[in-house]
Amino acid sequence: MHFSTLWKKSFHTVEKSLRLRHALLAALLASPFLAAAEPAEFADTPQLARELAANRQHNAAAIEYRRLALADPDSARAAGWFWLAAQQYASDHNPAQANRMLDRAEDTAPGSNAAPVAWLRAENALALRDWDSAGFYFDSLRLKADAPPWRDIAARGAATAALRRHDIPAARAALATSPTDPTSAITALDAYAARRDKKPWLGGLLGLVPGLGYAYSGEYANATRSLILNSLFLWGMIETADDDQWAAFTVLTFVEFTWYTGSIYGGLDAAHRHNQRRLDDTIAEIRGTTRAQPDFAKLPILVWQFEF
Repeated sequence: MHFSTLWKKSFHTVEKSLRLRHALLAALLASPFLAAAEPAEFADTPQLARELAANRQHNAAAIEYRRLALADPDSARAAGWFWLAAQQYASDHNPAQANRMLDRAEDTAPGSNAAPVAWLRAENALALRDWDSAGFYFDSLRLKADAPPWRDIAARGAATAALRRHDIPAARAALATSPTDPTSAITALDAYAARRDKKPWLGGLLGLVPGLGYAYSGEYANATRSLILNSLFLWGMIETADDDQWAAFTVLTFVEFTWYTGSIYGGLDAAHRHNQRRLDDTIAEIRGTTRAQPDFAKLPILVWQFEF
Protein backbone atom coordinates (compact mmCIF):
# COMPACT_ATOMS: atom_id res chain seq x y z
CA MET A 1 0.00 0.00 0.00
CA HIS A 2 2.82 2.36 0.88
CA PHE A 3 4.63 1.61 -2.40
CA SER A 4 1.40 2.22 -4.39
CA THR A 5 0.84 5.59 -2.76
CA LEU A 6 4.45 6.58 -3.40
CA TRP A 7 4.17 5.53 -7.07
CA LYS A 8 0.98 7.59 -7.55
CA LYS A 9 2.60 10.67 -6.02
CA SER A 10 5.62 10.26 -8.27
CA PHE A 11 3.38 9.88 -11.32
CA HIS A 12 1.45 13.05 -10.49
CA THR A 13 4.73 14.96 -9.96
CA VAL A 14 6.01 13.87 -13.37
CA GLU A 15 2.67 14.77 -14.95
CA LYS A 16 2.78 18.27 -13.43
CA SER A 17 6.32 18.73 -14.68
CA LEU A 18 5.30 17.75 -18.22
CA ARG A 19 2.36 20.14 -18.12
CA LEU A 20 4.64 22.94 -16.91
CA ARG A 21 7.09 22.24 -19.73
CA HIS A 22 4.28 22.30 -22.28
CA ALA A 23 2.98 25.59 -20.87
CA LEU A 24 6.46 27.16 -21.00
CA LEU A 25 6.97 25.93 -24.56
CA ALA A 26 3.62 27.37 -25.61
CA ALA A 27 4.52 30.69 -24.00
CA LEU A 28 7.87 30.81 -25.79
CA LEU A 29 6.23 30.03 -29.11
CA ALA A 30 3.55 32.64 -28.54
CA SER A 31 5.93 35.32 -27.22
CA PRO A 32 6.86 36.86 -30.61
CA PHE A 33 3.17 37.32 -31.35
CA LEU A 34 2.54 38.73 -27.88
CA ALA A 35 5.52 41.08 -28.22
CA ALA A 36 4.16 42.27 -31.55
CA ALA A 37 0.64 42.71 -30.24
CA GLU A 38 1.30 44.20 -26.80
CA PRO A 39 3.02 47.47 -27.77
CA ALA A 40 0.83 48.16 -30.82
CA GLU A 41 -0.04 51.61 -29.51
CA PHE A 42 3.69 52.40 -29.27
CA ALA A 43 4.87 50.61 -32.41
CA ASP A 44 5.71 53.68 -34.50
CA THR A 45 5.59 56.43 -31.90
CA PRO A 46 8.00 57.69 -29.23
CA GLN A 47 5.35 57.48 -26.52
CA LEU A 48 6.91 54.51 -24.72
CA ALA A 49 10.41 56.03 -24.90
CA ARG A 50 9.11 59.33 -23.57
CA GLU A 51 7.37 57.60 -20.68
CA LEU A 52 10.55 55.69 -19.84
CA ALA A 53 12.59 58.90 -19.99
CA ALA A 54 10.05 60.67 -17.76
CA ASN A 55 10.55 57.86 -15.21
CA ARG A 56 14.33 58.37 -15.44
CA GLN A 57 14.81 54.99 -17.14
CA HIS A 58 17.11 56.60 -19.67
CA ASN A 59 18.91 53.45 -20.77
CA ALA A 60 15.60 51.73 -21.56
CA ALA A 61 14.38 54.85 -23.37
CA ALA A 62 17.56 54.86 -25.47
CA ILE A 63 17.01 51.24 -26.45
CA GLU A 64 13.43 52.05 -27.49
CA TYR A 65 14.61 54.96 -29.63
CA ARG A 66 17.17 52.66 -31.24
CA ARG A 67 14.40 50.20 -32.04
CA LEU A 68 12.43 52.97 -33.70
CA ALA A 69 15.50 54.00 -35.69
CA LEU A 70 16.16 50.51 -36.97
CA ALA A 71 12.50 50.03 -37.91
CA ASP A 72 12.13 53.32 -39.77
CA PRO A 73 12.92 53.08 -43.52
CA ASP A 74 13.22 56.86 -43.87
CA SER A 75 16.87 57.85 -43.31
CA ALA A 76 16.11 61.36 -42.05
CA ARG A 77 13.62 60.03 -39.50
CA ALA A 78 15.96 57.22 -38.47
CA ALA A 79 18.74 59.75 -37.89
CA GLY A 80 16.38 61.67 -35.59
CA TRP A 81 15.64 58.53 -33.59
CA PHE A 82 19.36 57.80 -33.26
CA TRP A 83 19.95 61.35 -32.00
CA LEU A 84 17.22 60.89 -29.38
CA ALA A 85 18.83 57.61 -28.31
CA ALA A 86 22.12 59.48 -27.94
CA GLN A 87 20.43 62.11 -25.79
CA GLN A 88 19.05 59.41 -23.48
CA TYR A 89 22.43 57.72 -23.14
CA ALA A 90 23.91 61.11 -22.25
CA SER A 91 21.20 61.55 -19.61
CA ASP A 92 22.16 58.10 -18.30
CA HIS A 93 25.75 59.35 -17.82
CA ASN A 94 27.04 57.21 -20.67
CA PRO A 95 28.66 59.75 -23.03
CA ALA A 96 30.72 57.14 -24.87
CA GLN A 97 27.60 55.22 -25.94
CA ALA A 98 25.90 58.53 -26.74
CA ASN A 99 28.71 59.36 -29.15
CA ARG A 100 28.29 55.99 -30.84
CA MET A 101 24.61 56.79 -31.43
CA LEU A 102 25.62 60.15 -32.89
CA ASP A 103 27.93 58.28 -35.27
CA ARG A 104 24.94 56.19 -36.34
CA ALA A 105 22.85 59.33 -36.84
CA GLU A 106 25.52 60.92 -39.05
CA ASP A 107 26.07 57.70 -41.03
CA THR A 108 22.33 57.24 -41.57
CA ALA A 109 21.67 60.76 -42.89
CA PRO A 110 24.92 62.65 -43.50
CA GLY A 111 24.57 66.39 -43.04
CA SER A 112 21.22 66.29 -41.28
CA ASN A 113 20.86 67.57 -37.71
CA ALA A 114 24.35 69.10 -37.89
CA ALA A 115 23.77 71.61 -35.08
CA PRO A 116 22.21 69.27 -32.50
CA VAL A 117 24.82 66.59 -33.24
CA ALA A 118 27.66 69.07 -32.65
CA TRP A 119 25.95 70.34 -29.50
CA LEU A 120 25.50 66.90 -27.97
CA ARG A 121 29.06 65.92 -28.85
CA ALA A 122 30.26 69.06 -27.06
CA GLU A 123 28.20 68.24 -23.97
CA ASN A 124 29.53 64.68 -24.00
CA ALA A 125 33.09 66.03 -24.17
CA LEU A 126 32.39 68.20 -21.13
CA ALA A 127 31.06 65.16 -19.29
CA LEU A 128 34.27 63.29 -20.20
CA ARG A 129 36.34 66.30 -19.02
CA ASP A 130 37.86 66.58 -22.49
CA TRP A 131 37.97 70.37 -22.55
CA ASP A 132 39.78 70.68 -25.88
CA SER A 133 37.25 68.50 -27.70
CA ALA A 134 34.40 70.35 -26.03
CA GLY A 135 35.75 73.67 -27.28
CA PHE A 136 36.15 72.24 -30.78
CA TYR A 137 32.57 70.98 -30.96
CA PHE A 138 31.12 74.20 -29.54
CA ASP A 139 33.03 76.11 -32.22
CA SER A 140 31.64 73.67 -34.77
CA LEU A 141 28.14 74.33 -33.44
CA ARG A 142 28.66 78.08 -33.83
CA LEU A 143 29.66 77.62 -37.46
CA LYS A 144 26.80 75.23 -38.28
CA ALA A 145 24.04 76.98 -36.35
CA ASP A 146 21.46 79.03 -38.20
CA ALA A 147 19.48 80.24 -35.19
CA PRO A 148 20.72 82.88 -32.70
CA PRO A 149 19.91 80.68 -29.63
CA TRP A 150 22.20 77.96 -31.00
CA ARG A 151 25.00 80.50 -31.45
CA ASP A 152 24.45 81.74 -27.92
CA ILE A 153 24.70 78.19 -26.56
CA ALA A 154 27.84 77.67 -28.66
CA ALA A 155 29.52 80.86 -27.43
CA ARG A 156 28.77 80.16 -23.78
CA GLY A 157 29.77 76.52 -24.10
CA ALA A 158 33.09 77.42 -25.73
CA ALA A 159 33.71 79.91 -22.92
CA THR A 160 32.99 77.17 -20.39
CA ALA A 161 35.48 74.81 -22.03
CA ALA A 162 38.10 77.56 -22.11
CA LEU A 163 37.58 78.40 -18.45
CA ARG A 164 37.91 74.72 -17.57
CA ARG A 165 41.32 74.91 -19.24
CA HIS A 166 42.03 78.05 -17.16
CA ASP A 167 42.29 80.07 -20.37
CA ILE A 168 40.44 83.21 -19.32
CA PRO A 169 41.30 85.31 -22.43
CA ALA A 170 39.88 82.56 -24.67
CA ALA A 171 36.75 82.39 -22.52
CA ARG A 172 36.27 86.15 -22.82
CA ALA A 173 36.78 85.99 -26.60
CA ALA A 174 34.22 83.19 -26.91
CA LEU A 175 31.62 85.18 -24.98
CA ALA A 176 32.15 88.12 -27.32
CA THR A 177 30.75 86.00 -30.19
CA SER A 178 27.37 85.54 -28.50
CA PRO A 179 24.47 87.15 -30.39
CA THR A 180 22.84 88.01 -27.05
CA ASP A 181 24.09 90.39 -24.39
CA PRO A 182 26.85 88.53 -22.48
CA THR A 183 27.46 91.34 -19.96
CA SER A 184 26.53 89.31 -16.87
CA ALA A 185 28.68 86.37 -18.01
CA ILE A 186 31.67 88.63 -18.70
CA THR A 187 31.20 90.32 -15.32
CA ALA A 188 31.24 86.91 -13.61
CA LEU A 189 34.34 85.93 -15.59
CA ASP A 190 36.12 89.15 -14.63
CA ALA A 191 35.20 88.63 -10.98
CA TYR A 192 36.62 85.12 -11.15
CA ALA A 193 39.83 86.35 -12.75
CA ALA A 194 40.23 89.14 -10.17
CA ARG A 195 40.39 86.70 -7.26
CA ARG A 196 42.82 83.91 -6.61
CA ASP A 197 42.19 80.30 -5.70
CA LYS A 198 42.91 79.18 -2.18
CA LYS A 199 46.13 77.21 -1.79
CA PRO A 200 45.38 73.69 -0.53
CA TRP A 201 48.86 73.30 0.99
CA LEU A 202 48.34 76.50 2.98
CA GLY A 203 44.92 75.28 4.15
CA GLY A 204 46.53 72.10 5.41
CA LEU A 205 49.32 74.03 7.11
CA LEU A 206 46.86 76.35 8.85
CA GLY A 207 44.93 73.25 9.88
CA LEU A 208 47.71 72.61 12.41
CA VAL A 209 45.75 75.12 14.49
CA PRO A 210 42.30 73.46 14.84
CA GLY A 211 39.69 75.28 12.78
CA LEU A 212 42.04 77.75 11.14
CA GLY A 213 42.35 75.73 7.91
CA TYR A 214 38.56 75.76 7.51
CA ALA A 215 38.37 79.49 8.31
CA TYR A 216 40.96 80.20 5.60
CA SER A 217 38.51 78.86 3.00
CA GLY A 218 35.47 80.57 4.49
CA GLU A 219 33.96 77.48 6.14
CA TYR A 220 33.38 79.15 9.50
CA ALA A 221 30.86 76.62 10.82
CA ASN A 222 33.33 73.78 10.26
CA ALA A 223 36.06 75.92 11.82
CA THR A 224 34.00 76.50 14.97
CA ARG A 225 33.05 72.83 15.25
CA SER A 226 36.67 71.72 14.80
CA LEU A 227 37.92 74.15 17.46
CA ILE A 228 35.24 73.20 20.01
CA LEU A 229 35.63 69.43 19.59
CA ASN A 230 39.44 69.53 19.71
CA SER A 231 39.22 71.65 22.86
CA LEU A 232 36.78 69.19 24.45
CA PHE A 233 39.00 66.21 23.67
CA LEU A 234 42.06 67.99 25.11
CA TRP A 235 40.10 68.92 28.24
CA GLY A 236 38.99 65.30 28.59
CA MET A 237 42.56 64.08 28.25
CA ILE A 238 43.75 66.43 31.00
CA GLU A 239 40.90 65.50 33.35
CA THR A 240 41.32 61.73 32.89
CA ALA A 241 45.09 62.02 33.36
CA ASP A 242 44.60 63.97 36.63
CA ASP A 243 42.21 61.26 37.87
CA ASP A 244 44.54 58.42 36.76
CA GLN A 245 41.83 57.08 34.44
CA TRP A 246 44.35 55.81 31.93
CA ALA A 247 41.97 53.67 29.91
CA ALA A 248 39.71 56.67 29.23
CA PHE A 249 42.82 58.80 28.65
CA THR A 250 44.04 56.34 26.00
CA VAL A 251 40.69 56.37 24.20
CA LEU A 252 40.46 60.16 24.25
CA THR A 253 44.05 60.51 23.08
CA PHE A 254 43.36 58.27 20.10
CA VAL A 255 40.17 60.21 19.27
CA GLU A 256 41.93 63.56 19.63
CA PHE A 257 44.83 62.45 17.44
CA THR A 258 42.37 61.24 14.78
CA TRP A 259 40.30 64.42 14.96
CA TYR A 260 43.36 66.67 14.96
CA THR A 261 44.78 64.92 11.90
CA GLY A 262 41.38 65.26 10.27
CA SER A 263 41.42 69.01 10.85
CA ILE A 264 44.69 69.23 8.90
CA TYR A 265 43.30 67.28 5.95
CA GLY A 266 40.04 69.16 6.40
CA GLY A 267 41.82 72.45 5.82
CA LEU A 268 43.32 71.06 2.63
CA ASP A 269 39.97 69.74 1.39
CA ALA A 270 38.21 72.98 2.29
CA ALA A 271 40.54 74.86 -0.06
CA HIS A 272 39.74 72.42 -2.87
CA ARG A 273 36.01 72.80 -2.20
CA HIS A 274 36.27 76.59 -2.17
CA ASN A 275 38.05 76.60 -5.52
CA GLN A 276 35.53 74.19 -7.06
CA ARG A 277 32.55 76.19 -5.80
CA ARG A 278 34.04 79.39 -7.19
CA LEU A 279 34.57 77.78 -10.59
CA ASP A 280 31.13 76.12 -10.65
CA ASP A 281 29.35 79.36 -9.73
CA THR A 282 31.18 81.23 -12.48
CA ILE A 283 30.39 78.54 -15.06
CA ALA A 284 26.71 78.56 -14.06
CA GLU A 285 26.61 82.30 -14.76
CA ILE A 286 28.49 81.91 -18.05
CA ARG A 287 26.25 79.17 -19.38
CA GLY A 288 23.15 81.24 -18.75
CA THR A 289 19.58 80.01 -18.91
CA THR A 290 19.11 79.20 -22.61
CA ARG A 291 17.96 75.60 -23.03
CA ALA A 292 17.25 73.68 -26.24
CA GLN A 293 14.43 71.14 -26.39
CA PRO A 294 13.07 69.21 -29.39
CA ASP A 295 9.40 69.70 -30.24
CA PHE A 296 7.93 66.33 -29.22
CA ALA A 297 4.93 66.79 -31.50
CA LYS A 298 7.20 66.67 -34.55
CA LEU A 299 9.49 63.76 -33.64
CA PRO A 300 11.54 62.19 -35.08
CA ILE A 301 12.10 65.30 -37.20
CA LEU A 302 14.12 67.52 -34.87
CA VAL A 303 12.44 70.90 -34.67
CA TRP A 304 13.90 72.92 -31.82
CA GLN A 305 12.30 75.03 -29.14
CA PHE A 306 14.34 77.27 -26.86
CA GLU A 307 13.72 78.29 -23.28
CA PHE A 308 15.31 81.46 -21.95
